[in-house]
Amino acid sequence: MDLTEFMLIMFLYISAFAYVTILYLTLRDLRIFRRTGYFSYRKGAFKGIIASTLVLIGILLMQMIPAFALGGFGIVFLGLMTNQKGKREKVFTTAKAPARFLGKTDIVRTKEEIYEDYLKQKAEKERLEKQKQDEKSNEKNEK
Repeated sequence: MDLTEFMLIMFLYISAFAYVTILYLTLRDLRIFRRTGYFSYRKGAFKGIIASTLVLIGILLMQMIPAFALGGFGIVFLGLMTNQKGKREKVFTTAKAPARFLGKTDIVRTKEEIYEDYLKQKAEKERLEKQKQDEKSNEKNEK
């Protein structure tokens, strides 16, 4: 086994670990979203799906075109950078490490509470969009 074959195998193992990790975090985000209704976790799950797709594309490129192993590994890293989740709500207050690992939350909300929160977020989004439109129209009127 020469150095290039060894590097390819090493890249594939690292990439496979990254793929499994991203899928785990995505499923955990889905579980937290299901229990709490916080949309930041839903957004994180969507990012995880996109990131896992990029990682899988990188793995397939490394498998199909061994000369493109470094490029495929670059795509894997691009997928890992895509998986950044952003700001989140606090859902773990007293949970121990195993419970956090499995995505069990201290907060469990009813469907009615989740729906009320959704309506509030939707109204806030519409208010911000209207404010942006008003600012644009004011700028045009000033010119």
